[in-house]
Amino acid sequence: MAPEKPINPGSANLNLRDLAGNEKPIWRTFPGPRHAGAALRVAIERSAYAELIAHAKASLNAEVCGVLAGNLCQDDEGLFVHVEVVIRGTAAKEGGTHVTFTQSTWNAIHKTLENDYPKLKIAGWYHTHPGFGVEFSEMDAFVHRNFFPSRWHLALVTDPLNGAVAIGINQASGVEYLDRFWVDGREQQCRLPARAGGTEITAPTGESARLRAVEERVSQLVQSLDELRAFHYRFMLVCGFVFCLALMATAGYSIYSQWGSRLEPPKVNQVVPVPVQVGDQTVILGVAVTSWQVPPELDAILVQAELAERAARAKAAGKTNSAANDTPGASAANPADSPSAPKR
Repeated sequence: MAPEKPINPGSANLNLRDLAGNEKPIWRTFPGPRHAGAALRVAIERSAYAELIAHAKASLNAEVCGVLAGNLCQDDEGLFVHVEVVIRGTAAKEGGTHVTFTQSTWNAIHKTLENDYPKLKIAGWYHTHPGFGVEFSEMDAFVHRNFFPSRWHLALVTDPLNGAVAIGINQASGVEYLDRFWVDGREQQCRLPARAGGTEITAPTGESARLRAVEERVSQLVQSLDELRAFHYRFMLVCGFVFCLALMATAGYSIYSQWGSRLEPPKVNQVVPVPVQVGDQTVILGVAVTSWQVPPELDAILVQAELAERAARAKAAGKTNSAANDTPGASAANPADSPSAPKR
């Protein structure tokens, strides 16, 4: 059993933001297997857990501490705690068998929360027991009950020397240990100390352990199937959105092209007076010299019509030449076939 460790939060009149109370849970899918059985499901982001382990292993001779920041969430299975960030307890008084949250520590934690993570709340705290195991001391339980009183607040203890982790939550009977938690959707086993509120806690063995392993595997397969179905749904949704967007862009471009290439009336550049004799009178008529900007599509039509007209004229000319070439040959052949004229 680890010796008593006086872990003090610093000042008793600190205003810790309670995660329970009137806090409305955020609707979110649990990042783990469905139907995961636990007194309280706890999901920790991979980056946050890596930061926690790095902080714990940075000091193997003295205890370190910090807070877990996240949100209280809910899905179809019920409530769970989603830890997204770990904030180190800087300026804490660290010792080989104790660590103390000072006023400066709390000020730094709340400043980080307000500036960097305004949407997150304190979801619990953590500290290390280097070489002493992960069983909660009486002082640990006292700190958790009095300074993290919500039933959703977590107390995480890790031993950086053997890698063991224990997580406790507040219950009516005291601090209760959880048997597992999830990191990036993967189940992690908690170390269950031999003593917890006077009751012996043992890990499941034999048939119960195998049955639970099968249930977890089935839940993981079901979750993978759901994720695959959701991926296909999102993919089809994106394809439909892109198709509709392309259709709208095509229609818009067509409308814009028609609007931009409207037929404009000819513009008068100059009026030339032309005298015209009408009877015995001379009348001056004005002849307007105009210009007309032909639209591209109409210009293309005119070009095609001109080419077709030229081709028709060339074809007609070719037929005329062929007929002209055939006529002399026929007249030359006729005299040869007729009888010779008598000579005088």
